[in-house]
Amino acid sequence: MHIKPETNRTIRNKNIPAKPYIFEDETRGYIQSVEYNRPVTLKKALYDIKQSSQIDEGVAGDKPIVQRFIDDLNISGKILNKKIVKMLGSGSSAIAFETPDGKVIKITDGRHIPLNRPLGAFDVPVFKKGKCGKTHFYIEEKLLQHNMPDYLVEIVRNKIILSGYRTYDLYRYDLHQIGISAQNGDVYLLDPECARYKTVFHAMFDKAIRLMKKIKF
Repeated sequence: MHIKPETNRTIRNKNIPAKPYIFEDETRGYIQSVEYNRPVTLKKALYDIKQSSQIDEGVAGDKPIVQRFIDDLNISGKILNKKIVKMLGSGSSAIAFETPDGKVIKITDGRHIPLNRPLGAFDVPVFKKGKCGKTHFYIEEKLLQHNMPDYLVEIVRNKIILSGYRTYDLYRYDLHQIGISAQNGDVYLLDPECARYKTVFHAMFDKAIRLMKKIKF
């Protein structure tokens, strides 16, 4: 079922119930995004995902995990009260939402950053992050992804490699994994899973170096 809103303008009348409009990728047959006619809390959006049989792609389709997101984040409460206007999509371990002020809230099942590596200069800028139980959340800059040339993927790949990591599942046409900052025009990696330590020993050595620096200073 492909549901479209009656109008493209945002409805501001608070007397109108907040209603999600579900958009499907017509060529692939899965949920592309969910957009609300007015801002709702993150908690409501998660409940809507849990109760929807249409939303079955990625971790959003695993309803027990979505319920755990709600239960874990209830410990903090503040993050669940954040307003969102859209579910941007769902991956294997993360659900991304857009806020009214143009940021992204990403809720993840466990750490979204492989082996807890530090954020690199190639990663999307993160304004705030935290965890409750097994659930992690990140508030990030929303990157632009319209009409990007393919060569930008190679730029991001080179940034990752020059930073000492290896690329994973990031190929020439994977433009959905990257985006451009409206703030500074730089291109960044959206999915941190695409940049990994070369080996487990590389991760252990890096963590040991960072620990020594903390002790020294």
